[in-house]
This record gives sequence, structure tokens and C-alpha cells, in this order.
Amino acid sequence: MRLTLQQGLCLILIVGMVGCARPSPQPAIETAPPATAPVVMALSPTSTAVPPTALPPTVAPSATPLPTPTDTPRQALATELLPSEPATAPPADWTPTRPAPFDVDEDTQAAWVREYIQIITNLLNVNTTLDAQARTDAALAQLTAWMPADSFYEGPRPPNAWAVSRDLNGDGESEWLISVPARDQGCWVTYCPAYLLIFEERDNLFVPAAILIPNEIVWDLSTPRLLMVDDINADGHFEVVIEQVTCGAHTCTTEIIIGQWDGQRWRSLTADPVMQAYTDYTITDYDGDGLVDIVMHGGTYGSVGAGLQRPHTQVFAWRDGAYRLIEDTPDPDDHPYYQMLDANTALANEDWDTALSLALAVVNYPGMYEDDGWLTPDAWARIVGYATLEAMFVYAQQGDVEAMRQVHASLLVRAYSAPNDPYPDAAWHTLEVYEATSDPLAACTAAEEFIAAHVENAPFFEWYGYGTERLTLDRICPLDHAAEEGPQL
Repeated sequence: MRLTLQQGLCLILIVGMVGCARPSPQPAIETAPPATAPVVMALSPTSTAVPPTALPPTVAPSATPLPTPTDTPRQALATELLPSEPATAPPADWTPTRPAPFDVDEDTQAAWVREYIQIITNLLNVNTTLDAQARTDAALAQLTAWMPADSFYEGPRPPNAWAVSRDLNGDGESEWLISVPARDQGCWVTYCPAYLLIFEERDNLFVPAAILIPNEIVWDLSTPRLLMVDDINADGHFEVVIEQVTCGAHTCTTEIIIGQWDGQRWRSLTADPVMQAYTDYTITDYDGDGLVDIVMHGGTYGSVGAGLQRPHTQVFAWRDGAYRLIEDTPDPDDHPYYQMLDANTALANEDWDTALSLALAVVNYPGMYEDDGWLTPDAWARIVGYATLEAMFVYAQQGDVEAMRQVHASLLVRAYSAPNDPYPDAAWHTLEVYEATSDPLAACTAAEEFIAAHVENAPFFEWYGYGTERLTLDRICPLDHAAEEGPQL
């Protein structure tokens, strides 16, 4: 469904998350959301406070050796954020006091967070006569009471305050994975930050063992939720799978965090960020290899600056020691720009019938296609021009020079031709080379070389949003399977 220009400028209500599936264009282009900001159906940030209990693993499989640990800057910082003194029960007269706000003149960020983790440790150890669950409940209740009064959430606890006991590393001993409200931060519908901590139990004391930070800049997670603890990649070790949902002004992004706790440090197992905007996701064995994959469907931003968009299905699978993006498939779409892009993909896959059908759907469209303002006459002319080239590539592959001539002639007699449009001349050059050589690849390569010589006039739109797919110069001729990317068109 395409939205009108007015709908594309819809306001985001403070108590909801309203996104525009395909906003209308505006001259101002917004900056893309940061990648660190970024699947079962993804829950909204207003999900219940206590995450679902995953079934505990049965018998741990025989483990393969983990890689030799090396300190990354993120791991070194995470270590620095933990209290250096051994955990002890606080003095009998210790009274919990709400931590002071950050003082730019007195505090450093690392020391401020480290002090907070020490306060959390004291809350967990203040009454060792209680069992561990009762102590975590009491600590989370106190931390929740310290949150700003304007926090908004449903239920007795915010969704960033929970504790789960699990054997995270398969050694037969349980650790505590505890999500605590970030210091001096509230919780709202679209933003509910937390620090995610691992505690061990030693001699009836909670001992802070790790803080899971996304990177050296961002130390908190937004609405983290534990999905499972299991051996999902058959390496003989337990993986911890966590969801976080991050919302900006227009868009909410879900990220799946996958890592291992080896008893000493946390190790991330994602080579590519497993994240997507406005996603529905499943955790499943997608390719039948016995390993767990993450399949996400969505990816459209709710901002006008994102431009023309369509949903994608992305598959993340275990490859070469990490989870990586192995498939990124856009949804079919009847917009001519997307038909042109999908014809290009079909050509690269040597699916000649699909390529020709998609290309001719654009070439034979009567008049000018009207959308919500993205297709100007110049953009439409260039899209039809390249779709003509795609049809010619198929006809060349079939040895049908007469069909090449006819589709080229239909391009020349169109009512509108854009100034400095290189595609009609590229089509003529393609026909000349094929008539001289009878070589489909030579004709296709000639078209790409011609566009390369006029690349400044080759982009289809005057401006692109950060969410709009773009063809690159090397894909003008998809038959040569070029390894190097050219400039975007």
C-alpha cells in the first residue's frame, strides 16, 4: 500500500509508534539511523516485564574448543566497568540511597556506571538470609522505585527490570542474567534502557562477572529480553540469545544479540548486525542444516527521508565461526523501479523468462506510471530506458535480433525523452554491437561501458532516501557477474 504525501508526513504519537510504510518524498533528506542503535514475532517495547522462560537445555553436547580469547576494546571497557573490589555483604547499617545524577565536573562515565554496579551488588547482597530469587526481586523493586517519576510502563516492573537464573556456559552451575534500569534513566513506550549484567553466586554472595555492552560508545540495551540459552550452532557450547528493541523518532529497530559466556568473558557471535526495522522474525532451522538461523521480514523505515522502500526477508546463519547475513531478498513489488531492479536480479540468475516479463511490464506500461511523487518524468524515462536494455539483453541471449530492434524502436517513439538521458543511446549502441558480433555478452558489456562514460547522467532519481535500493554501475550488465561494485546510480 502506498501512502499519500499527507500520510507520509504523519506525526508520531508519544504513546504509540506510528510508521509510514512508503512515505512521500520531501526535499530534505534525513540521516540514516545508526547501525548500533539495531526474530517468534518481535515484541513492542511495552511487553511484559519478565521475559519468557526458555526451556533449559538437556544434556550439553561434547564441546569443541573455544577460540583463544583476545581482549577487544569493547571487552577491555566492559572489564573496566566492573567493581574491582571483591564482593562482600554491605555493612549492617548500610541504607540504600538513590544514586546521584551524573556530575560533569566530578564524574567520569566509567566510574559513574561502575559505582552503580557496586550499588546493585550491595542490593543483591544486603540480606543473605533470603534465597537468591527473593534477593533479585527485592533489588529490582528498589531500582524500579529509583526511576524517574515520569516513567511509563505497564505492570509492576518495567520491561528493563528482570532476572533469570541459567547455566550460561554449561559447567553445571547457574549464573544470573540480570537486566537493571540504566542509571538515572526512565522507561517509556519507545525507550527503556537497561544494563545487562551477569552475576555468579559464590559463598552465598552475588558477584558481578560481566556487563554486556553493544560497543565502546553505547553501554546500555533498550528493552532487552532473553529469548533462549541453548547450543544453537552445534559447537558444544551454550549460546545466549537476547532481543533488544530501539526506537527513534520515526522507526523501531529490533536487534538479536547472540553470544557466549565462557565463565571469563562474553564473546559476541555475530559478524553482521542481526537487526531490522519494523521486523517480524523467527528463530528456526531455515536451511535444514540442523543449526538455528534467524529469519527477519520487514526493514522499512517510518521516515520520509528513507525514500521509496519495500520490505525484505533477511536470513542470518552460522557461517565461518559467526552469524552472518546469507540472504537478503526483497518482496515483489509492482512499482516500475522495483520491477526494473528485479529484472536485473533475474538476468544475473539467468532466469530469462522472469527477466523479460518484468522488463516488458515497464516498457509496455501505457503512458507514465504515477506514484506518490517519486517518479518525475525524467526518472520515468530513465527507468523505461534501462528496462528496454534489460529486454534487449534477453533477446540477445535468445538470438532474436528482430525483437531487439522492435523494443529499441518503441523506446525512440515514446512521447517524453529526458534531457541528457544516456539510456536510449546505450540501447542503440547495444544493438549495433550485437548486430556486428552476435555476442550477447559483448552487447551487454558495451551498454555498461557506454553508461560508465556518461555516469553523471545515469542515476534514475534526482535524490534517494537512505532506505531506497540502488543499482550500481557494475550491474548495468548483470551477465558478466562483476565482482567489483561501481558507483551507485
